[in-house]
Amino acid sequence: MKPFDKKRPVESFKDVVRDLMRGYEFDVTGLYLKDGTIRPLPREAALVGKVLEVSLKEYLHRRLLKVKELKWVSGGERAYPDLTFNGPLIHPHRFAVDVKCARRAAGKGRTEYPITIGTFDADYFRNPGEQKANIVMPYASYSAHLALIALYDYADGTAREVELLVVEKWRVATRKRSSGTRCYIAALSQIDRLRAEQGDFSSEDEFNEYWRSQAITSTKQTR
Repeated sequence: MKPFDKKRPVESFKDVVRDLMRGYEFDVTGLYLKDGTIRPLPREAALVGKVLEVSLKEYLHRRLLKVKELKWVSGGERAYPDLTFNGPLIHPHRFAVDVKCARRAAGKGRTEYPITIGTFDADYFRNPGEQKANIVMPYASYSAHLALIALYDYADGTAREVELLVVEKWRVATRKRSSGTRCYIAALSQIDRLRAEQGDFSSEDEFNEYWRSQAITSTKQTR
């Protein structure tokens, strides 16, 4: 693993996560039945993405057990983020990492559906300096909020050609919602821009100001 560079903490921690995920392969070929037969995973993106997400987290947890100077806390099913990182390796920094999965739209250079990278109605997002429900630590106490994104194709009944990206959330964020009924922030759908972290905001302050100013409604927005 590359040494952590405290002069460029965010980019250096991205490299740490990339190193931790190096060698990952999605090895789920389908649903195993009692009679020994294997059925394809259903096509539903939410189901395939959930299986892939569990696989990614398990791999990451196994790798983390070998890195004694990097501590982590799991947020569980209902708390943000999926993983909180701290410890001697990255001290005095703390990083939030969420795991996201997205299916590629065949031949279109984009994801089938926008990736949700956050919720703008959460108390912890709107009151970043305070300890609120559903977050491990106060939002503003994190040096950066990152996403580990798995892009994949659905082929032969499972996820194929998995590509992992480690990105800073505000850098891939758009000014659009990912849902017409919930206060979800959409990431870029264009894969080239996603890889390059070429989102709609020029700074994290601009991102925070924009999304914290949005009314908490379910008004549907055009993507």
